[in-house]
Amino acid sequence: MFQPGETGADTIKRVEIPLIQRDYAQGRDERGVNSIRADFLGVLIEALVGDETVDLDFVYGEIGDGTLRPLDGQQRLTTLFLIHWYIAARTDRLHEAAAVLRFEYATRASAELFCRELVKPEHSPGDDFSTPKTWITDQAWYLHAWRHDPTIRSMLNMLDAVHERITAENIDLDSAWERLMDESTPAVSFYLLPIDDMPSGEELYIKMNSRGKPLTDFENFKARLEKLFHETLPKNDFDAIIHKLDGVWSDVLWSFHGGDHLIDDEFLRYLEFIIEISEWRDNVVPEGTLLERAESAFDVGNPNAASHIAFLTHAFDTWVGVDDVRATFEEHFVDLSRSSTASQTGRVPIDTTNLNLFEGCLELYGKRTGNRRLFSLAETLMLFAVLMHRQYATREIAARLRILRNLVDGADDEVRLERMGDLIPSVEQLIRDGDLTRTRGFNPDRVQDELDKIALIEAFPEVEHAVHSLEDHPLLRGRIFAFDLDPESLQRHATAFPDVVSPEHWPILTGALLAKGDYGYPRTAGRAVQLGTGDPKQSARWRGVFSNRGRGRNQALRAALASLLDDVEANGGGSVGHSLQRVTDEFVEQARSTRRFTWRAYLATYPEMREGETGVYYGEYLQQTGQWRHSMCMLRTPDLSGSGRYRDPYLWAMCRVSGLASGVETLWFSGYEFQPRWLVLSASGAGIRLVPDGFELAPPADAALSRRFRDICTQHGATSDTHLPVPQIDLDGELVDTEDRVAMGSALLTALVAAGL
Repeated sequence: MFQPGETGADTIKRVEIPLIQRDYAQGRDERGVNSIRADFLGVLIEALVGDETVDLDFVYGEIGDGTLRPLDGQQRLTTLFLIHWYIAARTDRLHEAAAVLRFEYATRASAELFCRELVKPEHSPGDDFSTPKTWITDQAWYLHAWRHDPTIRSMLNMLDAVHERITAENIDLDSAWERLMDESTPAVSFYLLPIDDMPSGEELYIKMNSRGKPLTDFENFKARLEKLFHETLPKNDFDAIIHKLDGVWSDVLWSFHGGDHLIDDEFLRYLEFIIEISEWRDNVVPEGTLLERAESAFDVGNPNAASHIAFLTHAFDTWVGVDDVRATFEEHFVDLSRSSTASQTGRVPIDTTNLNLFEGCLELYGKRTGNRRLFSLAETLMLFAVLMHRQYATREIAARLRILRNLVDGADDEVRLERMGDLIPSVEQLIRDGDLTRTRGFNPDRVQDELDKIALIEAFPEVEHAVHSLEDHPLLRGRIFAFDLDPESLQRHATAFPDVVSPEHWPILTGALLAKGDYGYPRTAGRAVQLGTGDPKQSARWRGVFSNRGRGRNQALRAALASLLDDVEANGGGSVGHSLQRVTDEFVEQARSTRRFTWRAYLATYPEMREGETGVYYGEYLQQTGQWRHSMCMLRTPDLSGSGRYRDPYLWAMCRVSGLASGVETLWFSGYEFQPRWLVLSASGAGIRLVPDGFELAPPADAALSRRFRDICTQHGATSDTHLPVPQIDLDGELVDTEDRVAMGSALLTALVAAGL
């Protein structure tokens, strides 16, 4: 560029970055820029040490009075200037290189002065040189105010990057200088296009930059991905995949641009899905930026890179030419709202916001609300399963997708990130071979249940519809642990179950099931039990009851449910609600006639004791003894954490049965289940609370009121000022009331309030 032109054009004596240009950006310390800088330096340094040359395309500029003022090419020219300076300075050639270091910045006075001082031969580095930035900023000619100039900061960062690259690769600087200065075959070249015959530089610059936009994240990512594929793939494969990226794959995604007529975000989300699948196949933990993760997955150094690229190719190719992608998914799946008819169509109900899992992935993959993935891990596995089916054209896909749904649907506590390294190969094995015996990562109870159901249907094909209809029920969604796999009873129970568990029956269903047995399952390390609920918004509680534990640990539930379903079926065409109420009433009557008031009898007798929204009950003695001992917390929230309030169901029932509209303080409590819960009388401050063998009493502080309180309590069976026992017997190691303590407490409460206490 600095040699006389062969066509008589003006000789260029120096380069000046004009005032209208922005600051030097390639040296910025930003994540995206760091990647671009590393790539660009890699290309330039490789040209200095190899036989290949690099062409940097066109540089546009005005030439006047021997000065080139570039309008496009500023960043490339500045980087070349810095490389020339670094090698010349390190080889003591600054005086010799003066003719090619005539480089100035007119954008800022500070940048102009810095460039002028930097190239002075008398400022050559000495033996104290460590890194460019450290040495330069320590020189007397370096002005402290320059630390605020973004161009100077970027230049120093670039010089350090050049130094690090050259040092790491142990490059011979003298040879590099010769390659750099070779006039016949220069290592680095570009085409210089003067624009003297074009509009003014300022005008052209404004036109170019008013229409220009910085590269998007996807464009930067794609450029790096293309470079990666170029290093990994044979030329024909590389050409094919690059052609598809800008061609048919873009056409596929165009249908899902979401209204903004851009597909960059959709491309990146689907690529993240593919990269994450590849990471799980490698059983590595995803780390770093998406670009860094792509490099780890597809780099030639990864022994599985070819397999990962093949999966990427299939994941896009499989949708090329598919006119209606949603219809493809509708061949396999149906929305949960239509689950009642799914078993008749062979399709599988799944819990998803978008039945078109491909579209859902493009829209939501990688997005989160807190720690929750908007495109769940279960949806990820189902989409992966469909891709595997389309890749291998697997047989019996409906049955295999059903099994997968049964294993993952609603299993957020089991389908976890740390298990995906096991789950991905297990899903591939299931879809390709139908093999469940070697799966890893899934709940073993649920895997065994799937194997048991397969064996049952093979032996008794007539039960297949019953099994599938139960699996497709919204409260079960694949898990029928609550049913014995008995071909004789299963079909009857499958017919009766949907009506019995209809939300309109939930308020009485808990009582009816308790009449049949202790069906709840333990929670919170044995401190609590999950029963059902009458709240129509709490279907997840009933789902937990019916599907939480494997068949080997829910014998009580299975026995209770089977007996209840048999009773309802025996009622013939009668109302299901009446049947459930009859079962409950018969159980209550038996408790009264035998004078055996167990905790189950109390909850069945008093609907008020089943009014907790969540159906979760904490017990003071549960963890130590496995018994309630009449200490219960009836929760309106899933647990006791935070400031959640709850009721004592016995005290609540006493108050409700008494019919009192006032006279007692609030019956909302908070804190741990072992903290005392007192029913406090408003007028006197007296208190009543439950203890295992009856009631503890707290007389009023006022002496006259205390005497009145004691007299009434004595009339109701109190044996001291502080204790009112409830008659009990030992029944199989548990003390059971022989008098209804809710009725006793209600009568006492009514009398105390009536007495002005």
